[in-house]
Amino acid sequence: MGKQPQDPMDSSERNSSAATGADDETALREILGYLNFSRGSPDAKFERNMNRFASRLAPAEDGPEFSRLLGERLRALSAAGGAFADSVQATAVISLVFDQVLPAYQRHHADLLAHVEPAWFHQSLFVARVFEAVLAQGGPWDETSRIVPGALGQLNDYLGHRPVAVLENRRRMQPYDHERFRPVPLYLKNVGVADGPYCALIGKALEVLQTIPADVLAASHFDFERLDELALDLRAYDNSHPVYRRTNYTFGEWDPHCLDVSGRYRRFVVREIILEALADWMRHAQDVSPEEQICEAAAVLAGTMLMAASISGAGPDTHDSSVSLTSLLPRVARQRDAFYQLLLQSMSGKHAERLRREAQVVQQPFGKIRQHLNLSLANYGCQQLQRSQLAWLYARMGYAEAARRQARIIPAASTRFETEIQLQLTQALLEAECGTVALGAEALARAEELLRRGIDCGALVDPWNILGFQGQFPLFAAREDSVPDPRIDRLLALMDQLFNAFSRVECEAAAQGDSIVVADLQQRFTTLAEFWDKFAATTVADLQPVYGG
Repeated sequence: MGKQPQDPMDSSERNSSAATGADDETALREILGYLNFSRGSPDAKFERNMNRFASRLAPAEDGPEFSRLLGERLRALSAAGGAFADSVQATAVISLVFDQVLPAYQRHHADLLAHVEPAWFHQSLFVARVFEAVLAQGGPWDETSRIVPGALGQLNDYLGHRPVAVLENRRRMQPYDHERFRPVPLYLKNVGVADGPYCALIGKALEVLQTIPADVLAASHFDFERLDELALDLRAYDNSHPVYRRTNYTFGEWDPHCLDVSGRYRRFVVREIILEALADWMRHAQDVSPEEQICEAAAVLAGTMLMAASISGAGPDTHDSSVSLTSLLPRVARQRDAFYQLLLQSMSGKHAERLRREAQVVQQPFGKIRQHLNLSLANYGCQQLQRSQLAWLYARMGYAEAARRQARIIPAASTRFETEIQLQLTQALLEAECGTVALGAEALARAEELLRRGIDCGALVDPWNILGFQGQFPLFAAREDSVPDPRIDRLLALMDQLFNAFSRVECEAAAQGDSIVVADLQQRFTTLAEFWDKFAATTVADLQPVYGG
């Protein structure tokens, strides 16, 4: 089975649950030393020490306990003189991170990551990355207006597979500001696995990957030595987004924008829905011992990572335009089957005997948990379709509370934004019917704001992609690997309703002789029409033509 596995959390890399060779006081001093003298270069010792205090980073009304602990120790060290006599940098950086940058990051992604629990924004290795980003901005440390945006710009470095249109004039469009975010580190090279709800699962999965022969990993374009970081994509899974039609994309990917000097990917990103589905199986597999649960879940996580890596490739030059998803699929399936068979053959004892019996029944190794994973994804997709349709129906009828309740069940940003926009459009028409045109104009303003915010965070399709990709969504390098983008039809329907609602409210305002509301609506209508018409969506055949002006 290849080389002896190295524990991803060996004695020099474990978190606070085990000895690291330094007590808390020494670790705190080392953290403060880094904060006071570093310029933000990643440092494994600092990151390990941060992971040691993971439990004290939990958010609280008066701030994390760790923030107060750092402040107390820093004041004591500063009073004692010596190296910490001048602690201006560390004092400022601690305040900037906990009082400025972390809240600013959450505000910046209030739309994209609205469903995320606050604890994830205070995860130990994520906070370490925030400290590094702040330090990299350099002093003077009172220039908050420079440091906070600079740190956010450095943090927001992940996008995933997001095709960008190139127009006929060779102008290459760019992703919007709120689409990029920072995935949460689950594992860092030379540091270990981050403390948290998936710690045991991630650690065991990495251990499994290290037991696999190098030739098997190479066939899947996975090299453990090149894995600088394993990170978690916290965006809500959106079954209606065409990107998830890309083979194995749901399982994760090598970050296409995180490369080394040799052009090889260095950061692998997994999806939270996969980890949560595996954790759900472990919670309900009461006939399986905890040790066997974690072993099987880790095996499937490792398998899905290899499947995803096979599609990503080792770097941008792995797959050229002659390679299609159709041609890759049989190869990936063979590699998947070989991986699970190899893993099962390497096992022994009663656990292995049970798994072999199960494999004969379900016709595949680790079949029960793999089936649970697939059923979880299918169930989520069905739930999203059902809940989003119900939310839209309630919104059309004007039942705001019922619509929002349905939209909250599925955390996908697209469902939330489309529901809210529809609610505001319905409200505008109801106000026009009642003759309260000023309130109708306010509802239209809210709908327009939601529209722009939805596009900016990726909840709604980028209108430039309508023309740039002719209503399609490219899944891979090969031209044949494109699928119709259903988000376009939904956006066109919303725009059509928005323009009609503007006309309806403006007509009612004119009938009432309310010149102030009429002038306001005319100006905003013109601005919206100019905004929309520049995308030239009406030039794409087979799409509903929606004109602004």
